[in-house]
Amino acid sequence: MVKDRTYSSKEVAKLVDIEPVTVRKYAQKLEEKGYIFKKDQKGWRCFTDDDLGALTHLVTLRQNGMSLDESIDHIASLYHHKLSVLPSDITLQDDILKEFIKTQVEFNQKVIERLDRQEQRQAERDEKLMIALNQSIETQKQLASTQQKKWWKFWRK
Repeated sequence: MVKDRTYSSKEVAKLVDIEPVTVRKYAQKLEEKGYIFKKDQKGWRCFTDDDLGALTHLVTLRQNGMSLDESIDHIASLYHHKLSVLPSDITLQDDILKEFIKTQVEFNQKVIERLDRQEQRQAERDEKLMIALNQSIETQKQLASTQQKKWWKFWRK
């Protein structure tokens, strides 16, 4: 793309693969949020390469399931913070996302290790409990056998 080149709604629609009426609708919604487009002598919007990038990003957000209002707010927020949606910024977002994913994976690993230790402690506890129960039953059997009258003592009182 040539620097300082401007595009009409129809050209943008063709490049972004949406209808011209949708381009106008998106542009109007962005203007309501404070986004400023260049205008020609007739007052028609002239889209720059940055505007084209913003609209492309908006369409991508919509295709990924974000609502129109959320997408518009996101693009307007980037515009107001003087950020663009060019690939360099997307890689920055990717780096942040990758760092978050790395942190989340480490956290998940710690949780899994903790759960494994807990499970091992429970298994050991269950084993000790079973041993104690078996010993208790054996003791009860031994006590019961010693308390029973011997066969020769049945005639005695």
